[in-house]
This record gives sequence, structure tokens and C-alpha cells, in this order.
Amino acid sequence: MKEGKERELLNRWKTTVDLGKFVLGARTQALPDESREILGMIQPDLTDTLLQPKNRRVALAQCDSLSEYIEFVNKKLDEGKKVAYYYFCMSPEIMLALDMLPICYELLGGISAGNYIHGCEDGIDKIESEGYPDHLCATQKGTSGYLLMGIVPKPDVLLMYEWASVTFGAPLITFEMPYYFNERAFRFFVGEVKRMVEQLEKISGNSLDEEKLREYVKIGNQAMEYLLKVQELRKEVPCPDPAWHRPTDTAFSLLMGRPESVSYFKTVYEDAEKRVEKGESIIPEGKKEIRCAWGYAWQGFSLPFFNWLEEEHGATYLECVLTYFPPFTGLVDTTSLDTMIEGLAWRWFCWPMSRQSASFSDIWVNDFVRICEDFKADCLILGGHMACKHFWALNKLLSDRVKEEVGIPTLRFEQDIFDARFTPVSELKRIMNTFFATL
Repeated sequence: MKEGKERELLNRWKTTVDLGKFVLGARTQALPDESREILGMIQPDLTDTLLQPKNRRVALAQCDSLSEYIEFVNKKLDEGKKVAYYYFCMSPEIMLALDMLPICYELLGGISAGNYIHGCEDGIDKIESEGYPDHLCATQKGTSGYLLMGIVPKPDVLLMYEWASVTFGAPLITFEMPYYFNERAFRFFVGEVKRMVEQLEKISGNSLDEEKLREYVKIGNQAMEYLLKVQELRKEVPCPDPAWHRPTDTAFSLLMGRPESVSYFKTVYEDAEKRVEKGESIIPEGKKEIRCAWGYAWQGFSLPFFNWLEEEHGATYLECVLTYFPPFTGLVDTTSLDTMIEGLAWRWFCWPMSRQSASFSDIWVNDFVRICEDFKADCLILGGHMACKHFWALNKLLSDRVKEEVGIPTLRFEQDIFDARFTPVSELKRIMNTFFATL
């Protein structure tokens, strides 16, 4: 059984969620005294954002789903299940079917960054103090620091994280993402996924059961179906889906196979569909909508920033490289064990950011030319993550193609998507004020 300090971050999340439900009116019983300390950590403007009528229903669904996920994690820890940390460009159905506890490595730092005044800075500072390079991804730095601090569960196996494998003596499983995006490359990737399954079977002590996998794949399909339907609804004018959902969409896509992901995306879809039916807008009355595609990533340390964009500038958020699944991603065929493994491999092959940044620049550029056209974008915002060096070799190519073929302006700037100290919200607002004033 894993207990004690290893659950400190989970307990912090649980108190945060309880506070959120209390503020949103879904919890009436008194909160424990220890919640006062957590209350002082939460971003004040986050509460104001989530209480807005256009945000309230999805905010409550987010709280409920995160609360249920935390209960699931604690239950599996109590049962002594093996903890498998997995890469964010995949979903956890196979690990769930092998009766393991899958935790997305980046999720621990990411959720902390989006809720607290100081985000996941404690984790980032801890790992950097050990000599870990400061120019690498803050999501991974945050979680790595939390592991060193001992406030998250130790790994029993890691999918793709060599530093943590060496540091904590846990087995490492890697799989190669091919550079090409064609049939031959996909067949190679299917082989990599099957090899991963064999290794997970040995470590878990369980065989991959077809019926168990089918159960989790069907749940994942439900979540994906709602996600793709919401994606289509964002093509409507005006956009019916608030911008702060984009980072949260990414978080819950990492939990496909769990019912919490279905609950969240179902609520987002129903909320957006209702607005389309009523012809309602998410921007203030009298403002003209500015439809923004984000050619790289959102920033995840201030959800209220996106609400500010809507309220101040009428700027809605359509898609980005961390949210967009091509429509041909489709659903996983549940006919047999082989079709399910191939279907999951295909989903991961099409996964946001993995698809665009693992291959030739043409895929990335073509995706966003198509997005800007299909979603009727008024501009393309290129907020590059400082850790993703490949983007800085590509963003001018993307900017030029979009200007030439779609005829819309672009904005390019640098940020750290999970560390507010790199480009603070005040600076982001200055950049946006200047850009929208000239647009």
C-alpha cells in the first residue's frame, strides 16, 4: 500500500476540488480547517472566472470528474496496484485493462500549474536545483520535482521517462514514433505498441484480456466521440465553446478510458450545443467576435487569461496543436484484440502535437492552413513553448503559409506554457492588447 507523503499532491487536489464545489454551490457541508491553507494557494481570479454563468456548468463537471479521478487513484493505491507513468501522447486503456494504475506524467505538473498562484514552481525549482536543464519542458520538470520531493506516488514502471527510471530504479519502456506519416510507418508503430504490451504484461503479472480491454476502449470511444463533436461545434459562428476549456480538454483527453473523461466531454458538448441551438454567444453583447486559431500551444498557468481575451477583445479560441484531433482519427474498432490495439495505435499516431511535431513540417503547416480555413479563423496566434525547439525552426514557415493561403494575420511570441515566470500574464496581456488594437 502506498500512503503518507506520496499522496500529498493528490490530497491538495482533493481539497482544491472540494473548495471549488463549495464555491459553485454543489457542496453545502462545512469544509475542514486544513482547507484554509489550500484556499490561500488558489488563483483568486480563477474563482471569479468559473463563477461566470457561461463557465459554471462545465466548471462543476470539471470538479466532479477530477474528484472521481482522485478517488480512483487513491483506491488503486490502497489496493497496491503497480503505478505506470505514461507519456501524454497516448491514452491509458491498455494499462487499465492490465489492472495497473496509469498516471500521465505531465498531468501532475499541469493541473497544479492551472490552479495555484505559484503553479508547479516548487516542483520545477526542485528538479532544476538538482542540475536538470532549465530549458526543458515545465510539465515534466514539475512532476520530476514532485517525485524528488516524495509528494506523488513512486513509479513501478515508466513509459518514456529515462531520468525517472534511473533515479527511482523503475523499469523503462520506450516505443519509437516514426518520422513518416504513411502506412509503412504506421505498421511499424503498431509493432512498437505490441512490444509495449508484452513488456507491460510481464511487469504487471497479468495478460491483456480482450473483454477487459474492450470495456475500457468503449469508454474511451465515448469520450472521443464527444470530443470530436465539440470540435465540430467550434466551427460555428460565433464559437459556442469558452476558451478556458482548451487546456482542460487536453487534461481530460489524457484520461480516455476512464468515465471521468466521458462525463467532462459530454458536459462540454451539451453546453456548446445548447448555445448553438439558442444562437447564444460567449463574448459580451456588442463585441465583434475575433476567431483565433493557436498554431502551437495554449498557456496552462492562467485559465482566467482566456476568459479575459473573450471579455476584453471578443477573442475566441478554436484549436491548437495540443487539442486538435483530425476528423479521420475516428473511433477504435472493438471487434477483436488486434483491432483494438491497432485502433489505439492509430489514435496515438494522430495525437495532438505528436502528429505535428514528430514528422515533416508539411503536416503541421497543412493542418493549420486547413484549421484556419475550416474554422473561419480571423487570425493565427503562435505562442511558442520555450522548451519545444522544433517549433522555433518552423513557426515562420507556418506564419507565411497562413498569410499567403488564408489571408489572415499572425502573432508570434515566446512563453513557457506551465511556468508564469517566463512570460507573465501581464506581459501576455500587453502583447494581446497591441495585436488586437492593430487587427
